[in-house]
Amino acid sequence: MVRKQRTIKKKFSYTGVGLHTGEDVTITCKPLAVNQGIKFKRVDLPDQPELEATVENVYSTNRCTTLGTAKWQINTVEHLLAALNALRIDNLLIEIDANEPPITDGSAKVFYNLLQEAGIEKQKEEVTVYQFDQPLYVTEGKHYLTILPCDQFKVSYTFVSKHQGLTDQFAELVISEEEFKKQISSARTFGFADEIEKLQQAGLALGGSLDNAILIADDGPVNQLRFSNEIARHKILDIVGDMKLAPEFRGHIIAVRSGHKLNFKLAKRIKRLITEEALLC
Repeated sequence: MVRKQRTIKKKFSYTGVGLHTGEDVTITCKPLAVNQGIKFKRVDLPDQPELEATVENVYSTNRCTTLGTAKWQINTVEHLLAALNALRIDNLLIEIDANEPPITDGSAKVFYNLLQEAGIEKQKEEVTVYQFDQPLYVTEGKHYLTILPCDQFKVSYTFVSKHQGLTDQFAELVISEEEFKKQISSARTFGFADEIEKLQQAGLALGGSLDNAILIADDGPVNQLRFSNEIARHKILDIVGDMKLAPEFRGHIIAVRSGHKLNFKLAKRIKRLITEEALLC
């Protein structure tokens, strides 16, 4: 199947704290013409390098999805990419003056709302949406990701916890614009109290707080959850963001214990399969 490409009607800027640096960072999102893709531009660097948000440009999947090269990177792009994927935005320039977007409240809600407020504009050219006719899967130990044929974009996630303060969680949702907004966009990232000191000593999570993350202590979440299965929902949010790095498709993703590393492997397989076999709906 095909649909019209989309961009935003007007540019906007947003300033907030970076999760890992703890410093203010500003992003400015601008409309782009057809067939340009989602591009990040580091305006704080002398030559203002830019790259497209595609699976080929993933630099690291350690605790977040990082795009870039050995010389420069942009970390924690998955929340913004999740909002772009849910809104089916194909062409956008994201100017950023640091090495990570603002963490906002730890979810995709702020980005989703800003993009909606900027307005979504259909463009003249079309984009192909691919359809799987057979299962596809990647695994690593007890971590699993599978895509089954489906005429919708659907994600099921099973969060299996070894932490004494958490129980296993499950969530399953069709990723439409409205369902993403209501059920997924506000699900926040999370971290464990016993890891905070080690992370900060390594120069990470310097901007983390109860305002932008769920903190898990020995006896469970410190802050009030927005959903009883908010962790599983945030894992779905991450999958939606990481799948923006692959060509658009329809299918049912079933995930067990997966994270950014496995999401990246699946996105690579999707891109390779579509490129090699041209799976056209």
